[in-house]
Amino acid sequence: MFISIVESGELNLEDVDAMKSFFIVETKNSETQGQAINALKSIAEPAEDNHYWIDIDSVIELSPRKNDQEWVEAFWQMLKAAEPYGYVDMEKRSVKAHVEIK
Repeated sequence: MFISIVESGELNLEDVDAMKSFFIVETKNSETQGQAINALKSIAEPAEDNHYWIDIDSVIELSPRKNDQEWVEAFWQMLKAAEPYGYVDMEKRSVKAHVEIK
């Protein structure tokens, strides 16, 4: 599962059924390349090494399956599984993701 940043700066949640990974994709040679902070500023805070803490509820809101209770439950299970590894802060309701350039 990944958040894509398109040239307009719009965010999309893609590959929503891939519950084993979570990252951010900036399109190579686009106007947004290297500008993830601008596109993400309404839903995320920068972290170290090109990572961002993203608001969990905003991720759900981006999903085309946000009204599918089965998907929402699977997403929360993914977050709970990632929490011991430091990629989820349940208290702040945020998930950490890195940026990939594609």
